[in-house]
Amino acid sequence: MCAQCSSNDGSSDDAVEVTVPVVTPTDETDDDGTTDEDNALDTEAFSFESNLVIENSFNTGGCTPGPCDTDDEDLDDIFESGQPDDEYFYSSNNGTILNLKCQLEKGRRTEFKQSSEGPLTTPSRMEFEAVYLDIPTEGITIAQVHNRGGSSNKPFFRLELHNDELETVVRRDPEVSSSDTEFDKDFYSFVNGANYNSEPLKIIIEKGNGVVHLIVAQGGQTLIDETYSPELGTNWIEDNGIANGYYLKAGIYNPAANHTEAIELQYSMFHFTSEDEN
Repeated sequence: MCAQCSSNDGSSDDAVEVTVPVVTPTDETDDDGTTDEDNALDTEAFSFESNLVIENSFNTGGCTPGPCDTDDEDLDDIFESGQPDDEYFYSSNNGTILNLKCQLEKGRRTEFKQSSEGPLTTPSRMEFEAVYLDIPTEGITIAQVHNRGGSSNKPFFRLELHNDELETVVRRDPEVSSSDTEFDKDFYSFVNGANYNSEPLKIIIEKGNGVVHLIVAQGGQTLIDETYSPELGTNWIEDNGIANGYYLKAGIYNPAANHTEAIELQYSMFHFTSEDEN
């Protein structure tokens, strides 16, 4: 097996405390008569450290030919000037909701991406609550432990959302094409068939102590509580660049060649912390 997976009791003793400084809004009046204070982000529900960007493919060159063209924007810069107000990233409901959206024609991704990286032994954590809209039949990726070490830059772990289930995917070999490696996959049902566009998913994805830890809950019931670790002897561990190149992502990523849905998610809570310094 590629990954040694083990269940937990729902606790997370090694989780990083979410204590993150936030930007203080000004009180200037907007055109609609509201002030920045009225539209201020709910800082109890949302907090980000400085090493986080939003990666998007909105109004970029698309994926033909590859690789896909994307833009990165620093979240510090976005919130310094007020609230996000782009087609792919905007706040709503008086700052209590953050919306991420993919462009219909070439909207491959809109994701929060950690800009630093480190080994699986260094803590990084994303905790969020979201509903997902207009999900394609083939499904989308909503959280990842990616890697920018080595030559291939492949994700070690992915959490995928499908119409009727969740799927966890662990990649065995980081340095070969997807057709030449194997994937360990597991599938999980929703609570009593509850829809993810009305009943939020509460997710914690984190790395630390040499493993990836995932918790997914819905309607007060835990759907997934597992840890994942690379197989001994693989380049995930043996290659120094890869072993020190892990980082977190969360949002919406559509791998399909043709996009027929304007995929969207609504975060009602998102906290990110990391001890990675590179």
